[in-house]
Amino acid sequence: MGHEIEILALAAVAGVAGGILAGLFGVGGGVVFVPTFVFLFSFDQLDAQATSLAAIIPVALIGAWRQSGEGQIDWRAAVLMGGGAAIGVLVGAEIALRLDEATLSRVFGAILILVGGEMIVSSVRKLQAKRATPAPADGPRRP
Repeated sequence: MGHEIEILALAAVAGVAGGILAGLFGVGGGVVFVPTFVFLFSFDQLDAQATSLAAIIPVALIGAWRQSGEGQIDWRAAVLMGGGAAIGVLVGAEIALRLDEATLSRVFGAILILVGGEMIVSSVRKLQAKRATPAPADGPRRP
């Protein structure tokens, strides 16, 4: 029983950390929860991916509610992307069920690396563009 309590406590702490990252950066399920389930809780890759889909539901709902109050959500884009994703998740889940564990893990890792690399390149380009833009004559620009 004591070991089970430790696991539940660790899951709650990992959930809080994932929630903080979701609130800060809009990430959670794939980026935070899947590796947490795999490395901390020894889930198989497929089980981790499936469980993260369920775990992200309250995070997404509460995060969307909070950001909606600030007027930060483009609901038309959210509905269109969400509708497409609802169809895509059915296809993706079917493919995931057919892949072996090692292949699924490698593909997941490669996608994380590609997305992370693209985010780094994009942020460097934005920073370079910002530095190349001259400041207005009336003083420095403010963000």
